[in-house]
Amino acid sequence: MKPKIIESKPITLVGMSFYGDPFDTHAGWDEDNQIGLLWKRLFSFLKKDTVFSFLAQSRAWYEVHIHSEETQAKGLFEVFVGVEIERARVTELPAHLLVKNLSAEQYAIFTFEGEEISSDWEKILETWINESDYQSAGSYNFQYYDERFKGLDRISESVLDVYIPIKKKSD
Repeated sequence: MKPKIIESKPITLVGMSFYGDPFDTHAGWDEDNQIGLLWKRLFSFLKKDTVFSFLAQSRAWYEVHIHSEETQAKGLFEVFVGVEIERARVTELPAHLLVKNLSAEQYAIFTFEGEEISSDWEKILETWINESDYQSAGSYNFQYYDERFKGLDRISESVLDVYIPIKKKSD
């Protein structure tokens, strides 16, 4: 699979996060694993909060996976779910919401369709990095959900983009 390579502007996200093994209760793409429960918690908050309910109307959502030393050793990592927001609005946020700033980066964008979405695409990303002229430029990647993603119940009709920060390999 050949990704699209882009230069991105800085991205400011607002949302909620979870740290641990997101698959300790349910494996794979399941609304009842820790990631699914995190999405439910975010949407529940946004429905109730009158000031920030406009965020629930967003057309694009982000799921950021942030890796650390514990990721390889124990399978633990942070998952952040949220939406892009104007940086100026950050000071207005309630304590329930967190902010993630993604700096301007070069990204490889992999587009997955239908059943590919629930496959082990992490191996596809890793294989591409190992065989390409690029290396990872960060300890995270993110999934970008827009109107092309129809939901887990309609995965065969869905499209999902996965972004990984990259830089050219040094000679």
